[in-house]
Amino acid sequence: MDIRIHSTVQIDKNFEEYVRDKFDRLEKFIFNEGTADLHIKKEGPFYVSEIKLLSKHHELFLKEQNNDLNKSVEILFDRTKRQVRKMHDKITDRPHKQ
Repeated sequence: MDIRIHSTVQIDKNFEEYVRDKFDRLEKFIFNEGTADLHIKKEGPFYVSEIKLLSKHHELFLKEQNNDLNKSVEILFDRTKRQVRKMHDKITDRPHKQ
């Protein structure tokens, strides 16, 4: 899965690599090649993390804000994982045509 990180907030290479590794885990739930655009920005006292996930048949957009950058990304990852698993389960639980 192609993950692009766009940030208006200063993040170091270790944090960027950590985020890439975390979101790479979602690839097993996406059947076709997908892309993920992760935007991290600061609005007032809050860090806002947004992800737009595109695959062949599905599109997903989630947004999370928190006053801690790490928490914002962690909560966004958890929510994204739940949604991607739901999409995956809907596809795999369909009865096959005979």
